[in-house]
Amino acid sequence: MKRLIPLLFAFAWHVSAHAADPLPAHVAGSWGSAQTVMYLQADGDGLMAGAAPPATGADNARPIIGFPVRAALDGDTLRLRPYLPKGAPATDVAMTCRYDASAPSFTCTGPDKTPFVLHRLGATLPPEATSTIAGLKARQNGS
Repeated sequence: MKRLIPLLFAFAWHVSAHAADPLPAHVAGSWGSAQTVMYLQADGDGLMAGAAPPATGADNARPIIGFPVRAALDGDTLRLRPYLPKGAPATDVAMTCRYDASAPSFTCTGPDKTPFVLHRLGATLPPEATSTIAGLKARQNGS
């Protein structure tokens, strides 16, 4: 999945101009499950990507979708909002994740209210995720 990150976000939306509150070290980093990954920088900017279950059949195609997010932490609750393109209708699409320090993990629910668990993969982001986020910020700043 790491190799697909640059492709997933090649057409990503513009980064919001508002800075997020910093995320603590135990939250920033890489999180994942068999079908979802979440990469969060300490400044609250991040990426999420999800995939369908592994395909069966001749082509073994596996649909994957990814999008940039802005994260904010309130206590042990992480709120993720997708970046929206400029001029897009404002909607209250958000994901809420509850942190469990004993695992460490996040149990998240999206707009469809189906819970899923993301486990800590590491304190750092893959270089592809870091460069994608930097590219989104540069596009937002007109660089």
